[in-house]
Amino acid sequence: MPGAASATNASRDDAVLKLENVSIALSATRTTMVHSVSLSIDRGEIFGLAGESGSGKTLLMRTLFGLHDDAIIESGRMTFKGAEISSSGHRKRVRKLLGHEIGFVPQDPFSSLNPTMRIGKQIREALYLGKGISPKSGEAGKIALDLLDEVGISEPELAVDQFPDQFSGGMRQRIVIAIALSQEPSILVADEPTTALDAFTQRRIINLIIERSRTRNLTVILISHNLELLRQNVDRIAVMYGGQLFNILDSGEISEGAAHPYTVALFNCIPRKDMTLGDIRSIPGEPLSAGYGLTGCAFSKRCGLRQDVCDSSLIPVNSALARSFDACLVKAGRQA
Repeated sequence: MPGAASATNASRDDAVLKLENVSIALSATRTTMVHSVSLSIDRGEIFGLAGESGSGKTLLMRTLFGLHDDAIIESGRMTFKGAEISSSGHRKRVRKLLGHEIGFVPQDPFSSLNPTMRIGKQIREALYLGKGISPKSGEAGKIALDLLDEVGISEPELAVDQFPDQFSGGMRQRIVIAIALSQEPSILVADEPTTALDAFTQRRIINLIIERSRTRNLTVILISHNLELLRQNVDRIAVMYGGQLFNILDSGEISEGAAHPYTVALFNCIPRKDMTLGDIRSIPGEPLSAGYGLTGCAFSKRCGLRQDVCDSSLIPVNSALARSFDACLVKAGRQA
């Protein structure tokens, strides 16, 4: 029924991150942009977050991890490794975890590297700030070389003495990943980490992140517009639209039976090799940005399954922190 998750398989106890009815608002106006998101991410899981531009996915994650100065957690509960991080003083507390328990890989690696500082020094500085290892010690130097080698930088002995602008975009992204891994984080958040890279380099960067996740038992949150990349590489996918959470599902379950109509429409837009130009689909209508609200489905005016209930009722929320979740009001009505 509306207001209850159409879901199965309750969340496990080994979750690294839990969000319970988390809403995000703009600091200046207190306008709610993301509404009542509930989900649970397991240790070692690769978790994808998808949606059109403006859906609220990046706003949600950047606010959760203290990286958005213009937004706050308006309500709800965030639990990290079993400890609640309350909304009071949230940004200050969570920023202490950044670079330690939480690693962050941004869209633009060049903007996160100091262009005037050699790569080796930047890694050694991260080791000092995170672990107290003296940047002048032989231990810091060895760790820096090992990290560069681990992320696939050839001739790390030469690379440590070079500046960021001496590397390609893909190599800079590898260096950013090396810095993030230097803290041995529990979660690696990758925010569109391949946006500015060519297809071949995108694949290599994603393979690197996945490999590090498997070898280090590292939880990864991968935010991406590249839907096929997510479908092929993550364990589960959460789909957002208009600031609402529509779906959480296994990456292999994207079908009309298991997925929200928006999720199905979104993934049907992915071009395939066997398609002609006339076969390529698009979703009719104009996309909505975050901030739509909870009353009514944000996708209803673009949805082929739309009924009156879609405009007037509260959408289901994943209050049970289920591993699979579908917020479709039409499906919820049929199951009531």
